[in-house]
Amino acid sequence: MIEAIILVLIPLIVANVLHMLLVKKEMLSSLAIPINVKLFGFNKTWRGVVFLIIVTAVFCSLFGWIFKFQTFKSNLLLGAVLGLTYVVFELPNSMFKRWKGIEAGERSKKGGIYFSILDKTDSAFGVSLVYSLLNDFSAKEGILLFLVCSGLHAFISLLLVFLKVKKSF
Repeated sequence: MIEAIILVLIPLIVANVLHMLLVKKEMLSSLAIPINVKLFGFNKTWRGVVFLIIVTAVFCSLFGWIFKFQTFKSNLLLGAVLGLTYVVFELPNSMFKRWKGIEAGERSKKGGIYFSILDKTDSAFGVSLVYSLLNDFSAKEGILLFLVCSGLHAFISLLLVFLKVKKSF
């Protein structure tokens, strides 16, 4: 499980925090093109897709190399796959919110706790599922990874709100 934390969680946390800072500083704005406004809103952009795939791949390969897990190339590919998985598994939640009339970046007045839980578990589920399948994890190990991913996602979100990097949980 320690390998999963180093190769999955740390690179994704670093990539996502850096992405938030990138958005806040309005950097790489030429890539800040919405993927599909009608389906996902204005906040899901190609900048996020490209940035998360590349940065997750770089940090996954870097941490894998430092801790001697697998090879640099396999970790680079793993990181790219996990970055893409993270992004893809966020999209259905965004689409569902648009169908419900919730604006991008806004919170639902009705069912807010449901959406908060979904926000912290959608990408965690996808990343845990893909990593578990790629590494032949048992169901128990996959569930544990999902719980750790979801818990860390919630903790990091609270920390970023406290540090005023994020507006809301």
